[in-house]
Amino acid sequence: MEPHEAVRLFVNRELVAEEAGRRGNPGYPRLVAVRVLVYMILRGLENDTRLVAHLEKNLHVARALGLKSIPHRTTVGRWWRRHVEALLDAFEGLSCLITVIEPTEVLVVDSTPLEDYRDPEGRWGFSSKGFFKGFKVHATVDQRGLPLRIHVTTGNRHDGPLLPLLVRGLAAEYVAADAAYDSKENRGAARCIGAKAAIAVNPRNAKKPRRTRHKRILKRFRYLVEQLFSILKGPLLKHGWTRVKGLAKKTALVYAASTALLIRALEALLQGENQLLRRVSTYWD
Repeated sequence: MEPHEAVRLFVNRELVAEEAGRRGNPGYPRLVAVRVLVYMILRGLENDTRLVAHLEKNLHVARALGLKSIPHRTTVGRWWRRHVEALLDAFEGLSCLITVIEPTEVLVVDSTPLEDYRDPEGRWGFSSKGFFKGFKVHATVDQRGLPLRIHVTTGNRHDGPLLPLLVRGLAAEYVAADAAYDSKENRGAARCIGAKAAIAVNPRNAKKPRRTRHKRILKRFRYLVEQLFSILKGPLLKHGWTRVKGLAKKTALVYAASTALLIRALEALLQGENQLLRRVSTYWD
């Protein structure tokens, strides 16, 4: 299946609500804009200029995505900020479909830095590799490493308080996370969705020694979220977050990339007879 065919199939009106009517030139519909942005990532086009040039050379692709005319690159540039919520709707709609196709056993939560020392909205933060300036991608993946929740913040936000947001509305047997998420609130958030907390113990939080419960689950599935981040920042985004400025545009870029990955997963499922969803590493070279 060609990328534009996959985008047309999976990014549809059931996932992306249209904007309310407005005065003046209605411009390009929100659904069409979202399709174009996701297609750009899925096709591996590195910036808006290359996207426009590609559409001009492949008018059948533009028509399949719903375009009646080719937008200017500055128009596409505005879409990243304007359609953040629509991109989120598309991503969460496909992640919901993933959970319906195959039940979720484990949710793994973690974050990764998006370093950008030139973006004025970036903030200094700390990760496992040390201090950095920029932003963070916070993600929840399932036992296959497929993203089910994504949240982007500035680099100074702490990981721990975001776990309840990253598991809300999901269901699983276990919630796995490293010691940064060790708190009563996060263990309670796991219980609220009917899951057992496989969260590593942070020695600084304990007055007396404690042991990590369900350590086997954490050890077995912990790598999947790191694998997602590797694919997200490498083959999908190609470090492209440094080419856009501001939290809103970077967030839109991450949502589009995550949607593209889920489209690849669903496309592989449709092409394989009786084959359930596979690990995230099988969907990207």
